[in-house]
Amino acid sequence: MKMARQIEKETMRRMHGSIRELVEATGYEYVLSELALEDGRPVLRVLIDSLGGINVKDCEIVSRKLGRILDDFDPGLPERYFLQVSSPGVERPLITMSDFERFAGKRARIRLKESVNDCKNLTGTIVATSGEVVLFDDDELGQVNIPFVDISRSNLVFEMPGQARTDVKGKKKRGQQ
Repeated sequence: MKMARQIEKETMRRMHGSIRELVEATGYEYVLSELALEDGRPVLRVLIDSLGGINVKDCEIVSRKLGRILDDFDPGLPERYFLQVSSPGVERPLITMSDFERFAGKRARIRLKESVNDCKNLTGTIVATSGEVVLFDDDELGQVNIPFVDISRSNLVFEMPGQARTDVKGKKKRGQQ
């Protein structure tokens, strides 16, 4: 299993540049690509975005072009795999520092590599970025500076418009009625 993961990581490293290049040349924003196993079947998942959002036709366009270059490129993918091109969704993953900068003021969930004050999972608001540090207002810890290298994974948190958030004690958060 460890060897399979290593091969997948190496395969993704080799394909990453080509996938990004094609997505951007087609006029979309490249968000992420990953090789995963779903029900024992390999799936190459590619997330794309656009200022106006993504629809099924956008995914179809990128999927067809990507399918052709992957077949020609032969990057070491399993012989049979599923190609899935989709929008990152409302709980979009935050992959780069520029993602944190772009989504300042938005709610997010962050998983840390190491615990901070006995917390490894944080939920709160992205306040700002400075260099390679994210200033984050966590619902439990308050404001914390998180070095980008300490973030394991992160994503936006979707909230229905008008939905009141409650803090850990069940009281409405500031700015909520």
